[in-house]
Amino acid sequence: MNNITKLLMLISTVVLVIGGGISLYFSLQDNQPIAAIYTGADGVAIDGFDAVAYYTSGNRSGGAHKGAPNFQVSWSGSLWYFRNMENQRTFSDEPEKYAPQYGGYDPFGMALNGTAQPATPELWAVVEGKLYLFHSGKSRKLWQENEPENRKNADDHWAKVIQQIRYRAQMK
Repeated sequence: MNNITKLLMLISTVVLVIGGGISLYFSLQDNQPIAAIYTGADGVAIDGFDAVAYYTSGNRSGGAHKGAPNFQVSWSGSLWYFRNMENQRTFSDEPEKYAPQYGGYDPFGMALNGTAQPATPELWAVVEGKLYLFHSGKSRKLWQENEPENRKNADDHWAKVIQQIRYRAQMK
């Protein structure tokens, strides 16, 4: 065997190993059930951030505030923390109004292909009275570049994700 043949065999092997690993990763991701609300291992929604504070702080950059376990609500299978009793009561009265869109998953990933990518509560936007949490600054920027179309696509994908969640729940 000459050196070119050996090099081609090595490259082929590397490509197969990497491709197989990526394929395995994505097939395992497809088998991981997602919840209607993204929670951490502790069962707390949006990493313990106060969902109402995004709306009430009055300061676009200052609305991401951690809540406290002593001001909590159980809703939609998750615990939600709040900064104070007023925010706790506000959320309890209208949780759908204050909960983040797409269950706290990144809206751009949802718009792109229905990916349920967990978001970062510090990267957020309130648009037309709805809270959006983003995975990264880049995903927020891409979302904002064509927000109306992205919102429509994300809404369509999210409806399918919710349908799958309900179907899995019925099959248990």
